[in-house]
Amino acid sequence: MPPQFGHFTDFAQAWMLPTISVRLAEANRENTFTWCSRWWSHRPVAVRVAHVHTAFEAMRRSKAGSSLSTFLLSHFDPHVNLILDAANGPLHRCTRTHHQATSSLPFDPVPAGWFGAKPSVVDDGKPPKKFDHYSEFAEQWLLPVTSVKIAANNREGQYTWCRQWWRHQSVAIRFAGLHACFEAAVNAEDKMAMSALFVRHIDPQLRYILDAANGPLHRCRPDQHIDSPGLTSERVPANWFGAPGSAIPIEALGFAPDFRALAQGGEPQ
Repeated sequence: MPPQFGHFTDFAQAWMLPTISVRLAEANRENTFTWCSRWWSHRPVAVRVAHVHTAFEAMRRSKAGSSLSTFLLSHFDPHVNLILDAANGPLHRCTRTHHQATSSLPFDPVPAGWFGAKPSVVDDGKPPKKFDHYSEFAEQWLLPVTSVKIAANNREGQYTWCRQWWRHQSVAIRFAGLHACFEAAVNAEDKMAMSALFVRHIDPQLRYILDAANGPLHRCRPDQHIDSPGLTSERVPANWFGAPGSAIPIEALGFAPDFRALAQGGEPQ
């Protein structure tokens, strides 16, 4: 089946935008929607529209009776809700009649050798990766397509960021996971994979990472890095969870009032 729209801009003008009919904010921005008629100049918006178009064309080729409803609920609505978010979305500085450029998340370059030696390229017969390391993926692809409102004073329900994201282990690990998802989606036969990458992985991960009140960057601001150590732990006493080599199945530990007695062959206390 040939595509209905040859380019995502045609899809946007003829199908996507006429399908969106929501109340746009006038003054209050919280829990409201906004829009910018120059949406195409916002890279974080344009890239989402492009992937929604790809998912749309894949939906048309599907033979499932639920394909249209699934596309609307699982792809169209999540992307539109994020794009139009007047409080924190990529168009938070715009109105329906006024365009204001909004920068993507800034970053300081990762110091050479920070993550160790770059992995060697292995010819395993699989398509080559777009990015050899997740730091390159973050700098060259993920952060440039991410634009949100950064908190000033009030932190509840707001977003924050740290230019030195690579100093935060919890952020680096999540970016590594997103990189793996990205490389899989790029080469997936499922043409909805890139749209799903945003909806099911990027958006939930960034909501956690950027949470100004409770996230891993809650002590930081875009222009100031502050170390945030992980949770502390006292040393686990010897044999606390049973003697080494114990025959007690690990899944059995913890189901009695005093599971240490199980490791000793006695009755739980």
